[in-house]
Amino acid sequence: MKTYAHCAPLLSGLALLLASTATPAFDLNQAWLAARDYNSDYAASRADLGAGREQAVQGRAQLLPQVALTGSYSHTNPTQPAGQSTYDSSGYGVQLSQPLFDTSKYSAYQKGKIASQQAETAFSAAEQQLIVDIARAYFDVLLAEDTLAATRASKKAFHTQLEQAKTAFELGTATIIDTHEAQAGFDAANAKEIVALNQQEISQNNLRRLTGLDASAIQPLQEQLPPPPAGTLQGWLETATHNSLALRAAEQALQFASQTVTEKRGNQLPVVALNAGYNDNRSNQAGMIPVTRGSSIGVSVSLPLFAGGGINSQIREALAREESARDKLESARRQLREDVRKSWLGVTNGAALVRAQQQLLVSAKSKVDSTKLGKEVGIRTNLDVLQAEQAYYDALTSLATAKYDYLTARLQLGQVAGTLDQQQLQEVNAAVRH
Repeated sequence: MKTYAHCAPLLSGLALLLASTATPAFDLNQAWLAARDYNSDYAASRADLGAGREQAVQGRAQLLPQVALTGSYSHTNPTQPAGQSTYDSSGYGVQLSQPLFDTSKYSAYQKGKIASQQAETAFSAAEQQLIVDIARAYFDVLLAEDTLAATRASKKAFHTQLEQAKTAFELGTATIIDTHEAQAGFDAANAKEIVALNQQEISQNNLRRLTGLDASAIQPLQEQLPPPPAGTLQGWLETATHNSLALRAAEQALQFASQTVTEKRGNQLPVVALNAGYNDNRSNQAGMIPVTRGSSIGVSVSLPLFAGGGINSQIREALAREESARDKLESARRQLREDVRKSWLGVTNGAALVRAQQQLLVSAKSKVDSTKLGKEVGIRTNLDVLQAEQAYYDALTSLATAKYDYLTARLQLGQVAGTLDQQQLQEVNAAVRH
């Protein structure tokens, strides 16, 4: 029996060592790095970027020379008039075409460049969104753990109160009311624990889905939080005007729509192209020249005269889509100003709320201590103690929520302004315990 007792601490330490080796702890930055390699949505955005970059290449290709090699072979067996012999013919040629004036192709080239820029913007937005998503999922796990810890502490306190109330009732120093009040508080805490456990499982699964990491190895926050980012609201509004990815995407959409108008109008203009070629033809047909060779060069011009009204309809459609894109750009500008103000308030008010919740927690703890003392001297009831303790644990959860909301708001402000990067993530990650 002594042998097992002496081995127990050693076995426990070994188990902890094996657990820490199997699942190394990770912080917010490491979670984001893992998501860059694991997250399927981010991988799809990276593939979309590669595809979008090819749009510029394809648009430019339409303005470059087009060279084609042709070849032919045929065997002819004449039937009328009778008596003719069969013969073979073959040939090859090289054809070159170079656009000299083609508004549609030039517009397609411009649209290809814009489409490539749109792909870059979309990928940058996906990168910033990944940072925010990972941070939100990370803090959701921490909040779920804090809520569960507070709920279990509350449950433990209510259980202690319940046992004391039962004992006091048996001794005749308290009424059954105290027992019922403590039992109700304990049952409520038990129900909250079930909800907290469920939320913990959901948040851990979400973080695992995004990063592939075991959420049980997550690192908690330190007590000290980073201060709000420097600058004023007006400064952030100006920064967002120049860097917002949402605004840039709307501007690029308008540029694309304008080029589409130019492209459709170009269908009414002449198309001029330089054409050159070389042909080599051979035939063993009786009475024909066996070999013919020749080259050609020239300029072709084509001008559409009537297309059933289709070109005019396409122009009207393109103009309507351009107007729609212009209105959406203005809407994006207005929404950007609103989002920056909202995010700025989330940061500044969030920092103030954290300080207020910290003070509330101190006050709630003092109230618990004074209420317990009041009960001992007979001026407070068991219900007063239960309510004070519940308020204290609620304050714990509210403080945790305020901290995580504040840190998330810092990242969201950078995202709205279009400046969110790994450096800002590192500033928030500094609040994580290492």
